Amino acid sequence: MMIHVLGLVTAVLAGSAPSRQAALVPEAELAQLTAGNTDFAMALFSELTAEKADGNLFFSPFSITTALAMTYAGAEGETARQMAHTLHFTLPEGRLHRAFSEALRRLDPAFREELIYEEFEPLTLEIANALWVERTYRLLDDYTEIVESSYGARAANVDFSRDPEGSRAAINDWVADRTRDRITDLLPPGIIDTLTRVVLTNAVYFKGAWGHQFEETFTRDEDFTTLSGETVSVPMMHQTERLEYCHACGCTAVRLPYSDWASSMLILLPDGDLSGFEQSLDREALEEITGSLAGREVALSMPRFEFTSSFSLADVLKRMGMTDAFGSDADFSGMTGVRDLYISAVIHKAFVKVDETGTEAAAATAVVMALGCAMSEPPVEIRFDRPFVFVLMDDLTGSILFMGRVADPRG
Repeated sequence: MMIHVLGLVTAVLAGSAPSRQAALVPEAELAQLTAGNTDFAMALFSELTAEKADGNLFFSPFSITTALAMTYAGAEGETARQMAHTLHFTLPEGRLHRAFSEALRRLDPAFREELIYEEFEPLTLEIANALWVERTYRLLDDYTEIVESSYGARAANVDFSRDPEGSRAAINDWVADRTRDRITDLLPPGIIDTLTRVVLTNAVYFKGAWGHQFEETFTRDEDFTTLSGETVSVPMMHQTERLEYCHACGCTAVRLPYSDWASSMLILLPDGDLSGFEQSLDREALEEITGSLAGREVALSMPRFEFTSSFSLADVLKRMGMTDAFGSDADFSGMTGVRDLYISAVIHKAFVKVDETGTEAAAATAVVMALGCAMSEPPVEIRFDRPFVFVLMDDLTGSILFMGRVADPRG
């Protein structure tokens, strides 16, 4: 009988990243990991936006790829090859996990504090990983050592076989705690059963103030044209500041820095059709956009918004090429020494809130052309009063932490 392993993706940065230490990998390998993770983020964004052609959408590529990287550590043969191809893992496996460890270390608050000048305000960025194992089931020591040393995930014993609902509640409580209660009930009833043997979870929590905050007194109700073409009235925030701005790759782009000046939100307003723009967005386009950004006085208008998105990612990952992992051909013998596990589900849930003060985001997964501008020029006016794409990035590592689409700011 095949026993299933449930992979969970949590988009919430929280908790127990690997300890501080000297750099584990060459910078070129960390850059290679970041490029692959960005390629996966863009490919997954294309799949999810095509699948959900209307409405708001938000997810954490970093959370998903981290949870699946821990699962990949136990994959062998064709299952491992398919996962590496789908996830855009190009480093040899051992170096891949060391590169993930270094990326997590650089996202850890203790590391970042050394790089933030005293006059800048740190933000909250927390990441946690966990490995949940049936109490009667044994994993290989080599596997548990990889996920603990590289991802900070310690194995916790639970009673899937006799108390699946209690085990589900324990995992959901862990996720809620690591995400400041922004992600609750990640695992729905019935997703854990008596055959569940392993659950891998990642959680990410982010809260950052804007480097240039919006004055709440300037916020007023204004029109926003939703993806369906309906005009609705929403609270629209306003500020005029010197921001990085450009027009490239069929969109107008503005980067809003956070108070640590080491992370930012990139907001993209397509020139025309949103769907066509979303499908054309890839790493090369994103690099061209960010490389074209230049300082300019910007009169910015954008809506407040808050919403939660949930995904079951198994079918999407199969379409992207990761087929064997979800069925009888699965080979996760790197976890146990035998081929008795397969992935039964990959669940992801993410929350975002954007207002005058900044951004709060959480998620959970269970598995360059400079525009010269003279000071005498009037500010360029940019109104995000129709659907747009946004990307929350860590500028130190180049990692895409979260990304999404706002189709209707009302949620």
